[in-house]
Amino acid sequence: MSSSILNIGIQALNANQTALSYIGQNIANVNTEGYTRQTVQMGTQQPPILGVQVTDIQRMTDMFLVSQVWADNSVFSSNEAFSEKIAQLDQMLVSDATSLSASMDSYFAALQQVVDDPLFIANRELFLAEADSLANSFQDFDRKLRSQTDLINTEIRSVTDTVNSITQNIADLNVQISSIEASGKSSNELQDERDRLVKELSGYVTTNVISQDGITYNVMIGSGQPLVVGNSAARLEVRNSESDPTQIDIFMKNGSGVDAKVTDQLGAGAIGGLIRYRDQVLQPTINEVGRLAIVFSTTMNEQHRKGMDLNGDIGQDLFAPITEGEVTAHARNESQNTVARVNFYDVQALTGSDYEFERTSIDDFMLTRMSDGRRFSMADLTEVGSAAELDQSGVFYRDPVSGTLNVSLDGMTFQLKGDPAVGDSYLIQPTRSGGQLMDTALTNPKMLALASPLRIEPSTINTGNAEISLVNVTSAEDTSPLRNGTAQLPLEIVFNAPDEDGNITYNVYMNANSDNPVIYDGMENMPYSDGEPMAFTLDGYEITFDNQPNPGDRFTIEFNTDGYSDNTNALAMSDLQNQSLVNGYSYQDTYGQMLAKVGTQASNAQIAYTASQSVLISSENALQSVAGVNLDEEAAKLVQYQQAYSASAQLISAYQTIFDSLISAVRR
Repeated sequence: MSSSILNIGIQALNANQTALSYIGQNIANVNTEGYTRQTVQMGTQQPPILGVQVTDIQRMTDMFLVSQVWADNSVFSSNEAFSEKIAQLDQMLVSDATSLSASMDSYFAALQQVVDDPLFIANRELFLAEADSLANSFQDFDRKLRSQTDLINTEIRSVTDTVNSITQNIADLNVQISSIEASGKSSNELQDERDRLVKELSGYVTTNVISQDGITYNVMIGSGQPLVVGNSAARLEVRNSESDPTQIDIFMKNGSGVDAKVTDQLGAGAIGGLIRYRDQVLQPTINEVGRLAIVFSTTMNEQHRKGMDLNGDIGQDLFAPITEGEVTAHARNESQNTVARVNFYDVQALTGSDYEFERTSIDDFMLTRMSDGRRFSMADLTEVGSAAELDQSGVFYRDPVSGTLNVSLDGMTFQLKGDPAVGDSYLIQPTRSGGQLMDTALTNPKMLALASPLRIEPSTINTGNAEISLVNVTSAEDTSPLRNGTAQLPLEIVFNAPDEDGNITYNVYMNANSDNPVIYDGMENMPYSDGEPMAFTLDGYEITFDNQPNPGDRFTIEFNTDGYSDNTNALAMSDLQNQSLVNGYSYQDTYGQMLAKVGTQASNAQIAYTASQSVLISSENALQSVAGVNLDEEAAKLVQYQQAYSASAQLISAYQTIFDSLISAVRR
């Protein structure tokens, strides 16, 4: 009787009804994101029983394609986050409202007006206003960059919270799916939800799913850190960086007490894209802006201090001096009794890179330039015998009195006082705060030192055609005799008759107006060469003559008293615009390089974003062709199972007719 027409009909009726239900489920969820098409698998009963049974409700998916979508989604999300941020920076660099190049152009245009008429107070006031505007532009630019840093930190914190929520939901679904599958029921909808969550997770970090039993998902991120294992989910925590408190790092903490830093192990995804932008573009740009501010202000100050103002005084700083960078001790340093600082011996040689100093042993250290990874141990550097020799790259000096270690490299000197423990490290950021500290120091237009402090007057009886081509003050230090009033002035240069070889020499005399002049600083019978500077080292200046003097020609060097209309130093300041001062490049060229670099990176980021978007769409389409609902196909199946359902009902009806006939025959 188990194989009677009635039982076969009932089994067929139930099986086709189930198939119709799942076809309806497919059609109803045709627009549901993440829904995977389901099919009813049927099979015959075990002999000798006849009929049909539903053997499985199968999700039509392909784990290879699913994994490919997850991987492509990670890459796309990373490129999207990176491209969006760098596009904002690129726009800020080129916009006239924020461009530092435009501000520098306005500064030098105002300086040229001062050159044309150094006595006109309005020109001087305009120049000071442009100098103040330039300093504000640097500060504002730096502030915008730091605001973007804060925004990225906020986004990372928010995304990290979202990741924690997703991973906990995946772990919960693992439990529910395992329980349902163990009871022999279908968990297809829950598996769809889990796959959707994994895809969402892949948008934030690179994911790799391992399923040993085919049911439970173990989710690894980035380089293989386990984020979800069975019913347990690790948590990501955002903390201030131990090496740089202005930045944040991401740590993973699981139920076993493991607490590991995973900032650089998250792979692609939105978090990876944000961190990549922060570390590879934003922070280097802050450093570059800082370097430009330091070099600009320092070189302008040096030249301005070589001039004389309208009060007859030697020039002071035009911009607020920026003499030190930032040094941060690692939070886990064992020794807390050290003092570290970094200052500059040659701002023109600064690289804009960060550095890491680590004490590697009792008698050795390692200095790493982080922009290119170049490492300098003590053996790679030269030990010098005094602090005065630290004005060169690749040297170090240990002060026996104070116990301070000094290391000079790339225009900076790192100083460490105290006794750091082995393994202690310090983050050195020479230029990080340059843009932030840029400011003007002068407010009085009369204190603009636009004239030369020296005046060279030829004698009225000169017969040669020698003339002054350049007066260059070589020292702007406070100890310079020109600044502290101890310079030996006036002096007189007297050209001698040519010697037997035809060489012209000259003598320099002090007290030129006395009856008994004295040779200045041993400068007697000095060889003269057309266009070569005469170095007055004792007082810190040089004088260059062009053409040939005749014997007896004289030139008097004196302080430029009442030299109000002199624009010599203003011209020298203006000439700085085209000089290679920033590690071999001019101010504007340096900014142009920064703009070009960011622009190229932004263009490449946009190309990568578009390409990864196309790849993701392609892989999603491939998956959709397998797992997606095709309404035409479902409609055909609907007709198929409707007919099968009707035929099954006819079996029952036929059985009823036969049964009724049998009963009627028995009654007769």
